Amino acid sequence: MEHVIDKRLNVKVLVLAITLIIVSGVALILKDYSTTVIVFIAAALIYFFKHKHEVYTVTGSPVKRESYFFDRDSKGALENVLHGELGDNSLLIYFSDNGSGRLDVIMAKDESYAVATIYHYIPHKYELVSGPIEYSGPKVKKLARYLKRCQR
Repeated sequence: MEHVIDKRLNVKVLVLAITLIIVSGVALILKDYSTTVIVFIAAALIYFFKHKHEVYTVTGSPVKRESYFFDRDSKGALENVLHGELGDNSLLIYFSDNGSGRLDVIMAKDESYAVATIYHYIPHKYELVSGPIEYSGPKVKKLARYLKRCQR
């Protein structure tokens, strides 16, 4: 899993930061010092916080991470669904804003790769229940459909 998902330079953010620095330089030439400082700080902050993003290395698609919370009673059923066949007739487990169980999903935005991991809450932290479950191909689209159906 470490080698499949990689952090890369976000080119769009780099272009935006360079554009803002050029605007800041133009404002400096025009002797508008307050605009120069504000735009330069904005460029630096945008680049500092957003310069890298995670991508699925095989396709180059950006990766999104999401956490879903569920009740402890649903843990076994959720494991069975995730390890078994995902389909339209799979048991629905409704997710909530908090709960004693957590499902972390890392999914490529083009839905070509996904990893699901189940955790349960032990006071003050979540502990891993089982190893990561990897999906590729058409099973990822089924997982995405299943997760959308389970949200309230």
